[in-house]
This record gives sequence, C-alpha cells and structure tokens, in this order.
Amino acid sequence: MRGEAGMGTGKFWAISFIVAVVFLLPMFFTFSGLNTRLDTVTSGNLAFVAAVVLAASILGKGVACWAAALLNGEDNRTALAVGALMNARGLMELIIVNIGLQKGVIQPPLFSMLVLVAIVTTLMASPVFEWVYGRHARMTGTLGLAPVGG
Repeated sequence: MRGEAGMGTGKFWAISFIVAVVFLLPMFFTFSGLNTRLDTVTSGNLAFVAAVVLAASILGKGVACWAAALLNGEDNRTALAVGALMNARGLMELIIVNIGLQKGVIQPPLFSMLVLVAIVTTLMASPVFEWVYGRHARMTGTLGLAPVGG
C-alpha cells in the first residue's frame, strides 16, 4: 500500500505516476478521440440535440453548484466562480462514456455529443472563472499572483 513504509515505496509511486501521466493518459485521450465521430453529429437534428445537451449540462451543473455555494453563505461572485470551476467534466466523463460505448449502452452519436460536452466544459472553465472572479479578485487584492519558484 502507498502509506506503508518500505524500501523504494516512494520511488515506485513516483515512477507509477510518471508512467500513468506521460504514457497512459495520452493513450486514453487518443483512444477517445479515435472513437469520436463528429460526422454523426453534423446533421440538423443531431446538431440541435447536441446543442441542447451541451446547454443543459452547462446550466444544470453550473447553476446547481452556484446555488449550493450561495446556500452555504458565499457571495454571488464566489458562487459563480464555484459554478464555473465545477462545470469542467474532462477525464471522468470520458471514462464513463467510453465504458458506455464499449458496453453498447450508448451509440456513437451520443458518445460524440458527450465528448463534445467534456471538451467544451473543460476548456471554458478557466476563461469563465477569470471573467466572473479572477480579474475582480486580483484588482481587490483578494487573489494574488501564483508564487514563482519552489
């Protein structure tokens, strides 16, 4: 186990992390990309469905996280920041939709839509956070610059 003392345990976990991040993660993203068929989503009806799924996923998770932060006493700007950052789906969604595709639970058009949702929500998290919270927090001094160096 990770917490057990032993000779070389730290090196084992460090090497395992490097192998996972440098080799396995890029292979997984490549595999997901090769399974994504955007041509199945380009027809009028499916493009509309993809837009609705994307909008519903952004609004559903973003609004729910914003509301939860408000209910826990955060101010509106901080709650919006929480909603923006929690909206990113990325790796976990890709893992789930890949399993669903392999097991035949979802078909390639839905898989492609959900991959688009994962990509769009992950890419939009940082700019939306910056827009709703980052600039203002830096101007007021509540959010400093990241420390440089070790």
